[in-house]
Amino acid sequence: MAIAADAGIPGFGEGDDLRAALDRSGGRIELPDLPGMTGWCFGALISGRLVGVLYACTPVDFVLSHRGEQRAWLGRSVVEIEIVAVEAGCRVGGAGTALLGHAERFLGERGVELFVAKGDAGDMPVMRWYRHRGYRVADAGQSCLLETPAGATSIDAGPAHDRRWRLAIKAPGKSVVRGVRGLRLEPNPSA
Repeated sequence: MAIAADAGIPGFGEGDDLRAALDRSGGRIELPDLPGMTGWCFGALISGRLVGVLYACTPVDFVLSHRGEQRAWLGRSVVEIEIVAVEAGCRVGGAGTALLGHAERFLGERGVELFVAKGDAGDMPVMRWYRHRGYRVADAGQSCLLETPAGATSIDAGPAHDRRWRLAIKAPGKSVVRGVRGLRLEPNPSA
């Protein structure tokens, strides 16, 4: 797995053990059987030591459940934050926040409009962590309605009978609002 780094952001850099992977792919993980779908891996280093990793990718099953232009739009516009792992001793130092912020900026510059994270409904510290970073957290089992150029669809945290998971949603430039049936995106009134 490659680890992407950005020398222009404090806390991110190349580690000697990561140099070859960075040179080969820059953290981009192609999904060859799924054209247009990609994964990205980012790493945080403190004093040259890897202390955190974030992995984000196209939500493959969700995207493949659509067709045509809607599938294409979702494939390039929606990313799921799959893993954020930070060494215990570095969690209060902001490494996870820096990783998430870097991933959002980097992927946003490449056309991503919606960031989705799924978490255990009972893991309140994780849900609170996302909320403090600008994510809107759905109630357990709720979905988020998306308007795409090809029509409306919704993303959820898993099968309807599996209420253990919750969505955390962030859509830069849009407001994520809570409705009766879950979350939905609306134009940002300040934009």
